[in-house]
Amino acid sequence: MSKPFLSYDQQLDKLINDKKLIIPDQNKAMSILKNVGYFSLIGGYKDPFINPMTRIYKNNVSIDDIYALYYFDQILRELIFKYLCQIERKIRQLISYNFCHFYGEQQSAYLNPANYNNSKKNSNALNRLISILKYQAYHNTEHLYLVHHRQAHHNVPLWVLVNTLSYGQISKFYALLPSQLQSNISKEFPKINERELEQYLKILTLFRNVCAHNVTN
Repeated sequence: MSKPFLSYDQQLDKLINDKKLIIPDQNKAMSILKNVGYFSLIGGYKDPFINPMTRIYKNNVSIDDIYALYYFDQILRELIFKYLCQIERKIRQLISYNFCHFYGEQQSAYLNPANYNNSKKNSNALNRLISILKYQAYHNTEHLYLVHHRQAHHNVPLWVLVNTLSYGQISKFYALLPSQLQSNISKEFPKINERELEQYLKILTLFRNVCAHNVTN
């Protein structure tokens, strides 16, 4: 049975009467629910405060306690996200620079499976990546800089196209590069080899999704 829609007043009533959550200021609590949402706040942050057996809130727990944890988490996300973006910009630039330095600026280079680690194990992942790259190079009209290069130069170089790729796609691009290019890129990150960087990028993709969207996939 699906859960019924509840008005803000009904949500507060459920928290007070069914869940035994303390609401010191109902106007403030109403504002919190309007700005954050019941599911995002209560569903996401109730666990440290609730009795797992009864699903009732522990003694003296208020909505302010839950909101304080939510607010701390948001500040932490923003701090981490700032540095994730810095890493993302750097890895985009390093991938496009090293790839183009080795294979040239023509889009045919990054659309050629032979220019990657095209082992049998990587076959499916490489096909998916090239399919994404082909779409960006030939069909994407959402980014004017792609359209300009496509129409004016009949070529979208990787240093342009790489800006359309997500964190996860950048991570996969690096994972599929030949080992020599991976090595060249990893040298720009002190005390990290190419295999370690590949693993770090996978993990940072998960962190990035959590920070930006509160999702892990």
